[in-house]
Amino acid sequence: CAIDELRGAFSKRRQVGASEYAYISFLTVSQRRTLFMHARLTEKEFNQPYWRINEESCYWRDALFRALRELFSLFEYAPTILTSVKPEQYLH
Repeated sequence: CAIDELRGAFSKRRQVGASEYAYISFLTVSQRRTLFMHARLTEKEFNQPYWRINEESCYWRDALFRALRELFSLFEYAPTILTSVKPEQYLH
């Protein structure tokens, strides 16, 4: 399932000891695309070599790192089982 793939890709446990650049280099193309799209970057940035994030002149680097931290946070507590039950149905 796509959610499981993303949960596995953006697990904080996977990041331990890896720099942001190294971490991004380990992502698959589809996972890296998810990261770039979450950062609201375009195909133009996605198609550039990702090693450019090591350059200070890389204008999309901060957005990419912010998106990476957001995805780590988002998937840290993502539920294992997704249901179609609306929250108001089980909060009462």
